[in-house]
Amino acid sequence: MTCQLQKDGMLEVVSFYEQHNHEFAHSPMKHMLRSKRKITPAQKAIANDAEKSGISIKQTVDLLSMQAGGRENLGFLDVDYKNYVHSKRRMALKKGDGRAVMKYFHKMQLEDPSYFYSIQLDDDDLIMNIFWADARSVVDYGHFGDVICFDTTYRTNACGRPFAPFIGVNHHKQTIIFGAALLYDETVDSFKWLFETFLSAMSGKQPKTILTDQSAAMAKAISEVFPKSNHRLCVWHIYQNAAKHLSHVFHSSKQFADDFGNCVYDYEDEDEWLCAWENMLKKYNLTNNKWLDGIFDVKEKWAMVYGRHMFTADMKSTQRSESMNNVLKKYLKPKHDLLQFLGHYSRVLAEKRHQELQAEFKMSQTTPILKVDVES
Repeated sequence: MTCQLQKDGMLEVVSFYEQHNHEFAHSPMKHMLRSKRKITPAQKAIANDAEKSGISIKQTVDLLSMQAGGRENLGFLDVDYKNYVHSKRRMALKKGDGRAVMKYFHKMQLEDPSYFYSIQLDDDDLIMNIFWADARSVVDYGHFGDVICFDTTYRTNACGRPFAPFIGVNHHKQTIIFGAALLYDETVDSFKWLFETFLSAMSGKQPKTILTDQSAAMAKAISEVFPKSNHRLCVWHIYQNAAKHLSHVFHSSKQFADDFGNCVYDYEDEDEWLCAWENMLKKYNLTNNKWLDGIFDVKEKWAMVYGRHMFTADMKSTQRSESMNNVLKKYLKPKHDLLQFLGHYSRVLAEKRHQELQAEFKMSQTTPILKVDVES
């Protein structure tokens, strides 16, 4: 069909050929035509939730087909759905990054035969989770790995891929890094894979204490993989969440912050602590507060009265992990790809170790000063 634009803005058909230049699609196949295929926003929302929940591509397509009343009413083909899921995954791991990352780790292992790395792939051979630790990190864990901080609050790029360092403290009270991971998501399965991989790298040695923020998925994975470890929650995050969930109480009473802080830190007897907790709830009319009920159920993980017997290397929060994240932010930008991230991470690691070397030198060149009086 040929049309011409007229002066009045209308189109006039100049010629029309009735013969078709391709074969018509049969009625049962019309939903397979490219022009008829589209994943709706509602279907994308279901697909995103399914992906986060670990539901396979086939199961999700079957569910959507059932909701639509059959494959012919679905609006897209299996290959369209696979392409959509894969494109979402590649947003966090750009095309070509996988091969470059493997080359990077291979190079590191040639330079350091004890360099450890592990990569988890999905059913379509796409990278999901990555863990790595060099020989020095493994040795450091052997010396100082009784207590570790684990935090996933930092995102490496605009797509939100969680960065998960295993952090500890050395004999100079400096932050040291036992290993690090890039995760696809924060599900129980991802955390279990990571913790089991970490144990494998560290010859099966479990930490005495592990400090984390409050995450149900993380807690479940820790209880299964680190059954001998004490799991403590970051006190700083408890305070942050308290300020968010109990903002009306903090604003209406200056005394509440002191009373809440006393329940976190000050009591040594469990019965006294329970009594103080009940009195606080009654005093501020918080007896039925859901958030306080929730943290009471895990009180053994954050209240100091339950943790005084546990060795924590004088750490009560994951702020060492967050301090490490702040250092990384100085070097990393959202536009950086995964390979750039690994390079910057190595430089940060080298800087931390240089600081430890400086502390070792200073210690060897000075005489310790006794800071308490000793009666003769």
